[in-house]
Amino acid sequence: MHYNLYEINTRVWLRRFGEQATLDDVPDSYWQFLAEQGMDYIWLMGIWKTVAEATQRYAFSEDLIREYRASLNAWQPKDVIGSPYAIDCYEPDVMVGNWDQLARLRKKLKKLGMRLILDFVPNHFNAESSLIKKHPAVFLNGSEKDLVTQSDTYYRPLGNNQIFAHGKDPNFAAWTDTIQVNYNHPEARAFMRQQIARLADVCDGIRCDMAMLPLNSVFARTWPQHQAQGTQEFWPQAINEIKETNPDFLFIAEAYWDLEWELQQQGFDYTYDKRLLDRLKEAHPIPIRDHLRADLDFQSRSVRFLENHDEERILSRFHSKQAEAMALITYTIPGMRFFNWGQWEGRRIRLPVQLGREPEETGCFCGVSSDVMPGPMDFATRPLCRCTYAFYQRLLNILKQPILRQGNWTSISIANTPESLFAWRWSLGKEHRIVLVNYSNMVNAGKLDLTAFTSKTIMDVLSQQSWPFTNHFSFRLYPWQGVILKLE
Repeated sequence: MHYNLYEINTRVWLRRFGEQATLDDVPDSYWQFLAEQGMDYIWLMGIWKTVAEATQRYAFSEDLIREYRASLNAWQPKDVIGSPYAIDCYEPDVMVGNWDQLARLRKKLKKLGMRLILDFVPNHFNAESSLIKKHPAVFLNGSEKDLVTQSDTYYRPLGNNQIFAHGKDPNFAAWTDTIQVNYNHPEARAFMRQQIARLADVCDGIRCDMAMLPLNSVFARTWPQHQAQGTQEFWPQAINEIKETNPDFLFIAEAYWDLEWELQQQGFDYTYDKRLLDRLKEAHPIPIRDHLRADLDFQSRSVRFLENHDEERILSRFHSKQAEAMALITYTIPGMRFFNWGQWEGRRIRLPVQLGREPEETGCFCGVSSDVMPGPMDFATRPLCRCTYAFYQRLLNILKQPILRQGNWTSISIANTPESLFAWRWSLGKEHRIVLVNYSNMVNAGKLDLTAFTSKTIMDVLSQQSWPFTNHFSFRLYPWQGVILKLE
């Protein structure tokens, strides 16, 4: 099954329903709308409690202020609500709601055939988390020497005499608004497994932030001065404990550095496929083609996306026709199909996660008829680019069909065509879909051998254009054009 995942920047998005809105204030019609779009999983990004007092200390660095200015006109200090990935503890933030509201929402989603995904941040907590005094052994200690020689990495929390490390990955400076979990310590590992067990009672899956950081090899590289011998890997035990009693609970890994396969082997149901996005942005066809030759099981457990809260908005860098070609490739290959809040509507500004107010954006002038608008959900979806919204409405309707959710996928080679012409087939029973994408700025042509098929017509389900069936179908695709041909 190839599922659809939808990410919502919860704290910001809720303001659309009222300045003090919480989960209970979202109308049922909105969740019905997402169900009608074919979404299977709803990821409420950023619902956990933060430390409001620490926001003033950690969320106003010069680098962050530059990001705020670039993304939010006339931003004000009150717009800064702190990172949702520097959490105090796993309790709903008052800006979002409470446990009862979360339970009611989960029940609503289930009735609509959807499931709830929440964040799990394995590497760190807020630098001033209330857990530091309660569970000091969970966090990575430092020495007075560390504090002097590496003051950007080690710190002393307010009201605490101990020295701890900020959260870190091995390639960048520490995140100074966080405190590092010590995966060398058995108490820390047990504590983090307990947090996952708690989450398994309130949602249907977790998206694990920077999931590769607790891997033994990565943790040792990040903290070479804190080496431990004979430590078991964290994820297999943590995942197995949940799967024993809740086998359908979903584990999604945000993963980089070619560690996706390792994380899948350690039990993750799905891993991010950032590599495909990078290759699509570079627009070199051979690396894309090589990427899609990976083992089918690996591909089917990959999360395919064009945007998320960490990535630039795709329309901020690429014109709409190329963005549509990128979407056709991304979402018509095997794997979990991941859509970002605002992506269908054509938003162009990526909002830093520390901000709590979304930017005002001007719409486009593409001239597409208003009949592609969502009607009663205008206030919640606010399409800015009608042509982008219309494209996604067509694509999502196609992706809902059983053949693209449960069918068999096969790559197709077409003789005497450029490397930039991509082709694959989906099959389910007597139904077939052939996807052709010209991923270049030049016109490309080719001929499909359809002698193995019997059909009265050939129809592009994207444009609704049709042709009489022929055993050798000649086609011509304009720059960045794609078609999804229906054969029955």
